[in-house]
Order: sequence, then structure tokens, then C-alpha cells
Amino acid sequence: MKTKFLFASLMLMGASLVANAQGYKDGIEYYKVDKLDNAKELLERNLNASNTDKAEAFYYLGQIALHQGKLAEAASNFEKGISANAMNPYNYVGQAAIALKNGGDAKALFEKARKLVKKDCKLEMEIARAFYDANPTAYAKDIEKCIKNARKWNADDPDSYIFEADTKADKKDWGNAAGIYELAFDKDPKNIEAYVKYANTYFNVNPEMAIARLEELQAKVPNSALVQRELAEMYYADNLGTKAAEQYGKYIKNPNHFAQDEVRYVQLLFFGEKYNESYDLATSLVNKLNPNDSKVFYMKRMQLYNLVQLEKWPEAVAAGKSFFENAVPQGSNYEVRDYTDYGLALQTAGLPEEAVVAYEKALELNPNNVDLIRYMGDSYADAENFVKAAEYYQRLVDSGNNKSNDLFTLSNYYLGIASTEGLDEMTKTDALAKSQKYIDEVDKLVPGNVQIVNQKAKIAKFREGDTNNGAALAAYNELLNILDQKENKADYTRYYKYAYNYLATYYFNRGDKATAKTYYQKWLENDPDNENLRNYVNSLK
Repeated sequence: MKTKFLFASLMLMGASLVANAQGYKDGIEYYKVDKLDNAKELLERNLNASNTDKAEAFYYLGQIALHQGKLAEAASNFEKGISANAMNPYNYVGQAAIALKNGGDAKALFEKARKLVKKDCKLEMEIARAFYDANPTAYAKDIEKCIKNARKWNADDPDSYIFEADTKADKKDWGNAAGIYELAFDKDPKNIEAYVKYANTYFNVNPEMAIARLEELQAKVPNSALVQRELAEMYYADNLGTKAAEQYGKYIKNPNHFAQDEVRYVQLLFFGEKYNESYDLATSLVNKLNPNDSKVFYMKRMQLYNLVQLEKWPEAVAAGKSFFENAVPQGSNYEVRDYTDYGLALQTAGLPEEAVVAYEKALELNPNNVDLIRYMGDSYADAENFVKAAEYYQRLVDSGNNKSNDLFTLSNYYLGIASTEGLDEMTKTDALAKSQKYIDEVDKLVPGNVQIVNQKAKIAKFREGDTNNGAALAAYNELLNILDQKENKADYTRYYKYAYNYLATYYFNRGDKATAKTYYQKWLENDPDNENLRNYVNSLK
């Protein structure tokens, strides 16, 4: 997922944001689109706010409990709603719904509610829902009567159409459901429930249309936390990363956002390469959340990831250590990237041995990952353990998933083994043979390459030791021939020095001082600051 974004500090939400929030009404909106846990959290969060209608809030808390099968809790909430305002009819509907669930007679309670507000379409549809939730077949005539009443009293009220669309959706008749939801918000252009249900029903058929409807709705009701969040989620689901991040940035400023959405926003900022913003938000969450909260684990992970991207290596090492010391939440596991990012931080911070341990753990999780195998080999090489370095690159080459450069690296690591003090001669001899084998293979694949030919010369020179008997002569002449054809010869100075050094010494040892002096002079031309060499060349006759 690729994304982009605008960061806003969660710790600096101004009073204007609170003033623009919908308070407990956001909870009602979440309830109406069947997001019960979110609805309950917002209703309870805002229950004691000065602008909360407690009778209404308790009604919806009761309905949430009723839908979750918690009848005693539902009954308690409806009672609290009546205590808060006995003239609010809805809590009597809630009590009636419980009576229906228990197989009792709810007629008196429904009539009591109807007497408090005459010919009210919305109340009538709440009664219809009570019948429907109890038994849509047994109470079919009662439901039909409620719908007729509502449309007779106000044919433009959207609630009866939303209810009808819900019944279609229950039967998975998505096409008709979407059409009736659309009719509902045509009648009420700011009806959040109808728009959101339409978008959720239609998203899998035509995501662009579903998103367009929510964009249209957000322009009309800009302060709805539900609409802000649903639009962000749909952008995310449709792989519109940039828009998703921007929308989350707006939504996160709403006081009625959820903590899990802050976690999502941290990830969106990261994948959008806003590493500083992502790190800052992750850090703010780590600092404010309970240490036992599972989200702390994920935010510490994001701290590590962001610091690695920012190339803040000591800080990344510290973040990685803290992350791995954190308890792993139930149902979660470490990921490959956890270890590779930590390994990279350790490696770059000058802790190669610890980096190797991290890479080994990553490779345990994904043993066929060629990048991990390279990481392991290179990490061991950094620690000058060429036996292990070659072991991993040999594994890569044997898999057949290698690149030509891997052959070159493997040859180099085998040469490192041959050069290692303390190893037995058989091991060194075998390593030198393999170094030659793989440099010859890559030379056939990439002929005329400066580094490869230089490696051929290096191996030959190593094989002959201090004798300088000409074993590397052909390779260095080949190297010079390649270098002389380069336009940017200044970029290859070090290779010229290697070649001229060898050739000068070779001819000098053979007694051909004139030819040797020619090569010493060429060496000096490429190493003009080497005063010892200059003095030596001047001493030659």
C-alpha cells in the first residue's frame, strides 16, 4: 500500500475542534450503521457531556445491549433513559422490544410511546424495528402497518425507506437495497445512515460510485466522525493511499475518533514516506497508552521502522531493543521486517555480530528470501567470518535464484577464507579453488568487467604468493586493455595502480629494469602523492 498525508498532533486538539464535534450523536450514527462497539464507546464517552440528551443516549445504549443479547443490561439502560426524561417515548419502545423478545405483550408500551408524540414517522419505524428484530414473520402485519403509517404521515421521511432497504440487505438483495437507500437520501440529502449504508452495499459493485456518494455526503455534514472515517476506510480499501492518508489526517482531529484509527494513521504516514510524522505520532501513542495495551507493541514497531528509514542508527538500535523487550500481544508474531530493520540498524551502527543474530532470526521466518540470505552473508563478511559468509552465498547460488554479482561476491568470500589465518591448508586450498571457479563463471557471463578481471588477477596473485612469477600477468594485461578503452580513465585510478604495481615488480624481479621503470613511472602518474614511490623511481637508472 502506497500513501501520503498531513500530520496533526493529537496532543494539541484545540477547543474549536471540540466545538465542531457532534458529541454523543456520532455514537447514534455508528449504531444506525450497525457498528455497535464503536457506537457504545462514543455514547459512553460523551454520556456526561453538557449537550448530551441522556434519555436518547440511554435508549441507544439499551438497543446496543439488546442486539448483543444482554437483556438485563438493555433493561437497565431503558430504565435510566426514562429516569432522565419520562416524556421521551423511545425508552418505552425499548422496553416493548424486550417484552417481545421474551414472548410478552408489548402493545401497551407501544401505545404509551405513541401518545407522547403523535403521528411521528421516526418513532413508528423504531416500533417496526422492534417487531422485525423479534420475529419478522410473526409480526409481518404489524411491520407493514407501521410502514404504511409512516408514509401516510410523511411520505418524504427517509426512515421507512431505510428500514425497507435494510430488509432487502438482510436477504442479500443488494441491488434493490442500494436503490432504496438511494431513494432515502434523495428524500433527505443529509441522511448519514442512508448514504453510508448505500456506500457499504454498493462498494463491491462500483467502488468509485460508493466513494463519490460519501464525498458528496461529507461536504454536507463535515463534522460527522462516522462519515470522515468511512470515507477514509473506503479510500484505503480501494488502494487510494494518498487520499486515505489525507482523510485520516482530517478524521484524527475529530475528538470522536478511536485509538485504533491512530494506529492505522501511523502506518499510512509510514507507507507514504512521511517518516518524521509517523514516528512522532507513534511515539505520542507509546507515551500515552497503558504499557500493557497491545497497541504499544505495534507503535514500537513503527518507531523502529521509521528511524531506520530516517537513517538514525543509534536511535533505531535503541528503538529495536525496546520493541523486542515488549510483550508480544496474543495472536501476533514478529515479522521478517522486524528483524531485518533491527539488523540493518545494528549493522550500520557498528554492531555486526548482533546484526547477524537479528538476520538469522529473520531467515528462520523466511528461509527462501534471497535478500535475507545476502544480508546474512554480508553481515558475516562485515564481521570477517568469511566461512559463514560464503556458506550463505553458496546457499543462494545453489538455489538458482542468484544474480551474476552474487557469483562475484561468493568468489570474493572464498578468497577471504583462503586468506584467513588459523584455518587448515585443505580448507584454504578448497576455498581458493572455489574462488577461481566462481570468478571464471561470472567472467563468462559478464566479459570485460573491470572488477571481475581485477578479481581474476587478485586470485592469481594470491596463488603465487610473494614469488611474483607472472601468474597474474595475463589478467593484469587484460585489465589494462579494458581500462585503456574507458573514456573516464580517472575513475579507475586505483585499478591502474594495482596493475602497474604488479607489472613493475614482475619485470624488476626478472632483471628487466628498463621495462620495470616504465611501469613504475606509469604507476607514479596514477599515484602522484606517493613520495616514497617518486623517490624510488628517481633512484632508478
